[in-house]
Amino acid sequence: MNASSEKQPVRRGFMLGALILSLSGFLSKLCGAIFKIPLTNLVGMEAMGYFGSAYAIYNFLLALATAGIPTGISTMIAKSIARKKYKDISTVLKIAAMIFLIFSSVLTVLGLAFAGPLAEMMNSADAYWCMLAIMPAVFFITVVAIFRGFFQGHNNMVPTAVTNVIEAFLKLVAGYGFALILHLQGYSPPVVVGGAMAGVTFGTIISALFMLIRYMTRGVSYRLTVSDCLHDESTPRKTLTKQFLGITFPIMLSSITANLMSALDAFFVVNRMELYMTSSEANLRWGCYSSGALTIFNLPSFFIISIGTSLVPSISMAYARKDKPLVKNTLDSALKYSAILAFGFGFGLSAVAEGAVRLFYGRQSEEAIAIATVLLEIVSFALVCVGLTNVTASILQSVGKAHMSVVSVAVGSVVKTLFTFLLVSIPGINVSGAPISTNIAYPIMLLMNLFFIRKYLDYTPKIGEVLLKPLLCAGGCYGAVKCVAWLMGDLASAKWAVFPQIIVGVIVYFALIFALKLLTFCEIRKTFKKTTSAS
Repeated sequence: MNASSEKQPVRRGFMLGALILSLSGFLSKLCGAIFKIPLTNLVGMEAMGYFGSAYAIYNFLLALATAGIPTGISTMIAKSIARKKYKDISTVLKIAAMIFLIFSSVLTVLGLAFAGPLAEMMNSADAYWCMLAIMPAVFFITVVAIFRGFFQGHNNMVPTAVTNVIEAFLKLVAGYGFALILHLQGYSPPVVVGGAMAGVTFGTIISALFMLIRYMTRGVSYRLTVSDCLHDESTPRKTLTKQFLGITFPIMLSSITANLMSALDAFFVVNRMELYMTSSEANLRWGCYSSGALTIFNLPSFFIISIGTSLVPSISMAYARKDKPLVKNTLDSALKYSAILAFGFGFGLSAVAEGAVRLFYGRQSEEAIAIATVLLEIVSFALVCVGLTNVTASILQSVGKAHMSVVSVAVGSVVKTLFTFLLVSIPGINVSGAPISTNIAYPIMLLMNLFFIRKYLDYTPKIGEVLLKPLLCAGGCYGAVKCVAWLMGDLASAKWAVFPQIIVGVIVYFALIFALKLLTFCEIRKTFKKTTSAS
């Protein structure tokens, strides 16, 4: 066997990688929801508003430090493998580590130093302890992101999946454990929630250690051979740095803009509502949205986002080899499966909103449950465009057009911020303005991404498979769930009643999918089977 073939391990179809990431993502989101449920019951929705404010700042700093790292590294490595430029792999990894570890260290120190002013800036001075506890996580998650990019570039999604679970499990166990200890010792709710945030940081530390050990013990297929060292000509470091930053910088800008949008949500929503209601009531409503409705909303979103993450190396390899038929077939599959998941989760979650809120937050007041239910009903529909926007952005990133997704995110962010400011200022709408503006902004972003894909890849999605058929199936699912709720009468408001509604909705949805031939069993087998890369 020659050296070249040794460097080409058996690769998996991108949907199998997406399935691995989806399952780990679902487990991590489930752990996150389970973490927030007892924590919310411990400190109340108002204190969870501090959690939401701190997390918005954390996600913004995380976007500065890590956005684009996994995608940039995985894209560069996938292209290097396709072109048999194996020496470039280690060079790219060193470039990423040098740039982003220094940068994340600076952000961590600044975040710790300005935790108080940041909390006050978010109109939540009591969020100080949360800010202080979460800042070290920025550095450690950067370490994790670098190694994730390395393994994802080799089409191995397992290490990423494992770290997802580690972070979520330790956040659940350590985070709630720290919070409970502080609560039993009589500390105030802001300090208790800060203890929970410390559990998040602890999870990132252990994940970073796992990734470091996994990299040091990697198999021979990830390492340079003697033949590679003798015959493989490496690309100049300056050229690789320019290419790497050309991929990561636009993604970073896109992620910063998106997270700034979330941070502005936290600022504007509370700030504007305080004009016509008390600070306590404003934080309650914000907590119902940020730590209530959005927690449930995020549970299924990872399934769709995982398709985009797994798609990047597959498209990058095919595009580097100029294999247009493979690129088109991969895009067809990715968009169709994304649409099936996005429409199903979006319409289905909206249909069972009250039952889902009662299941997760049944111990909260009827007022809080009612507020969170309405917010979840509204924001659930955004899953359709949020999911497809993420996948189309990944497509642009994988072919070197990441800067175009920045344009769509920037436009969408301006639209969302403007509508959030205007709608939340209306007392009759108040916090509902945040999810309504999400439903306005993301369709615009999706249409812009599709326009750029059409322009640069000469590719147009099949409307029937990406829009019409999934919409018909989702509409049938929504109607079936509502019929079950109507037949159950008063019982439908019980938290356990959500399970028969979900079962009926899933059965109807997939029955319609197969009836309309949107999906076949043969197609499923072909999609998930292992394939070997060309040598």
